[in-house]
Amino acid sequence: MSVSARAIMEFPAPEVRQTVAARDAILYALSVGYGTEPTDEAHLRRTQERDLVPAPTLANVVAHPGPWLQDAGIDWQRLVHAEHRLTIHRPVPIDAPLLSRSRMTAIVDRGPEKGMFATFERAIVTLADEAPVATIVQTNACRGDGGCGSAGPPPEPLAPVPARAPDAVFAIAVPEEAALLYRLNGDLNPLHSDPAYAARAGFPRPILHGLCTFGYAGYAIGRTAGAGTIADVGFIAARFTAPVLPGDGLEFDIWRQGRDIGFRAGVPARGVTVLDFGTARLA
Repeated sequence: MSVSARAIMEFPAPEVRQTVAARDAILYALSVGYGTEPTDEAHLRRTQERDLVPAPTLANVVAHPGPWLQDAGIDWQRLVHAEHRLTIHRPVPIDAPLLSRSRMTAIVDRGPEKGMFATFERAIVTLADEAPVATIVQTNACRGDGGCGSAGPPPEPLAPVPARAPDAVFAIAVPEEAALLYRLNGDLNPLHSDPAYAARAGFPRPILHGLCTFGYAGYAIGRTAGAGTIADVGFIAARFTAPVLPGDGLEFDIWRQGRDIGFRAGVPARGVTVLDFGTARLA
């Protein structure tokens, strides 16, 4: 054991500032499905500077603190994203300085051979008056750090999707270059671009960023729920159950009851579920 739960919990995560430009918002939108109907007005509102409407899940990449858990002593090569929850308090403002603060909230130790789960919360606010923009709760599966001890209360479990047939099914193809495009949003982990690095981490090839799949989920829900437009989510959460490979065809099962959404995503060609326990609420 090279790291302790106490050391991780007490590690000072960096504060990060960023001013999001229109170009940043457009790049993100293009990397998670917006723009796949390039002459549709709803898509153009997300991908052109005029009257730009940022994608709600853009908040995931804003003022990101980078691989700070690696600095805290966690085995970065064996870390994978396990669950993610995003609450959007207001759309990400363009050309306004933003600040993010991160703090560890829980360590769940599963034992020396089984790894542990590390959960942290990240709050994004406007720099000028600290008005909330988004709150992110992220859980990572740290496969090489079991035996470190547990600390803090874990997040409440996500609810399973309904047992009945979905109300809608949405299919979308992930481009072969999707991970190379998405990494330009700031996540330069070589797991998503370097074949040799991915092989050392136990994967047959570079995998898609989990948050890229998560962004596709936000788009799929918005496109399905919007009447001739693309609706925004105000909250979205899911569990990552298998990696997506660039070039995969994603299929989203979507259940709707008013503004509340349940969803699951899979890759039918490979017979795998990649997102499960999905829940969202329309803004």
